[in-house]
Amino acid sequence: MNVSLAAASERLMARNDELERRLDTYFNVRMRVNWLKDLIRRHREMMANADLRDDDELLALVEARIEGEDIPLPPEFGVKDVAELVGVPQSRITDLYKKKTVYHSLDKYLDFLRLMRALRLLREHPTYSIEAIAHDAGFTTVRTLNRKIQDALGVTPGEFRVMNNPD
Repeated sequence: MNVSLAAASERLMARNDELERRLDTYFNVRMRVNWLKDLIRRHREMMANADLRDDDELLALVEARIEGEDIPLPPEFGVKDVAELVGVPQSRITDLYKKKTVYHSLDKYLDFLRLMRALRLLREHPTYSIEAIAHDAGFTTVRTLNRKIQDALGVTPGEFRVMNNPD
């Protein structure tokens, strides 16, 4: 009886190992399928928007996505991210900003948006530290924020805050 119980136990353990292997395979396949579905969806969106010939329409779409949805603009956010956001090739975004905007590059546009966010945060949150505002607006350092505000307005972030929050 002990022999048959041991044999049955071994069969169950082997079966359990087989089921565990199949389950791992199933989850691995599901993960790949979901990844491929997402890739296909992004490709379809990119193809649907790739022939946007009207630069103004594409520019409006970019601005609506970035500004309208208040997308975070960390320092590493750039051409690749914007291209994925609107579903067009990176070269299309680069050319668009070079030819059709006063910024002449996407980076300058993103810096402008970061500056506007920093100024808004300085006005709306007088207790936030300048460092926190620089980080929240997407600047790499406080020094960069100071320089951008100095260049644009001729005042420091602290002076701007005092001018806009006299209390």
